[in-house]
Amino acid sequence: MQANNENKNLEYCRYYHGELRNPYLDSFKECAWEAEQLASEEAFDEAKDFLSFVVTHIPIRISSGNELNVNRYIAFFEHCSLEEKLEIAREFGLREVFLTEKPRGRTVFEEFWEGTYTPTYGGLFLYYDGRIAVKIGNRYPDDVAYYLLIARDKYVADAVKKLIKENWAAISALPKKSDCLEICDGSYNYYKFLTKRCGGYEYEESEGGKAVKPFHDRILNIFYRTNTPSYEWFESITDVETFVEMWSLLLDEIDADETRAKVYDFIDARFAEDCQNLGFEMDVFESFYKHCDYDPEKGPEKTFEELLSVCTDYHILGNAIYSQWRYYNHWAYDVKAEFETRWFRIAFKRLSELAG
Repeated sequence: MQANNENKNLEYCRYYHGELRNPYLDSFKECAWEAEQLASEEAFDEAKDFLSFVVTHIPIRISSGNELNVNRYIAFFEHCSLEEKLEIAREFGLREVFLTEKPRGRTVFEEFWEGTYTPTYGGLFLYYDGRIAVKIGNRYPDDVAYYLLIARDKYVADAVKKLIKENWAAISALPKKSDCLEICDGSYNYYKFLTKRCGGYEYEESEGGKAVKPFHDRILNIFYRTNTPSYEWFESITDVETFVEMWSLLLDEIDADETRAKVYDFIDARFAEDCQNLGFEMDVFESFYKHCDYDPEKGPEKTFEELLSVCTDYHILGNAIYSQWRYYNHWAYDVKAEFETRWFRIAFKRLSELAG
């Protein structure tokens, strides 16, 4: 259910969109939503002022030991420069937000990327104990890098380690880091799977380079489906097969849990981003009803299965799926009680048929 947003500023909000109730169970998103809700009632001339306000309010709403929430919010706030973020971190005494050295410890997985012709580089580090860190920096003019501890999830670390060990023979055959330098063009990625250091390519010019990517994508999918909060580095889903596969996995988790807590993960903004990447539009079922020659207000009442049987347009069905998600995301009063996994399963199946 939406609030009256007439006097609220949502320009810089990532998690709060005017809802009356906090829709998140994830601790980070929950406290970020609350802080942004307060910030939306203020008038800020600059994004930096908004970020400062949120930073001062997030810690009030988290228990001791969850200070990583503040780190993550600063790290992925999109409207401020790195220099402005550093200034805010220093202003509030957040010394552990930006580290100048890589956190110590054994890593399960590492990724490092650098643009030869661009001034930025970054990286992702997953440790055996579940710590997750990112690296951001500018190559010019001072070549300074900063590391940020942003989350802790031992389950994810164990799942990634299991995946790597199960595929160790294939990973061992990947090209070494030193083998890749000669064919890099413009930018490049390095990966480390346990002790194996590999090279990857932005343009994937060799067969060896192409072989790195599937393992990289599968690891990030583990982050995603095990309910580690959404990160900026996830590659966008641009094919319907992956879209259906990943969101169906979350439907399985919802059905397997009596609390249905992961319904809130399904209605997170990530689903909307995936729909948009696939070219779907949220039109409140307008195109779907028109295509099916159906007026819900005039009747007679029809089931969704009946409407699907006459739907022959892939994009129009995608619009309907996006619209149904939007209902749960914005308008449903009791999301957990109303959410129907069966609806999405039927729609996903038909979408795959039409895409094929």
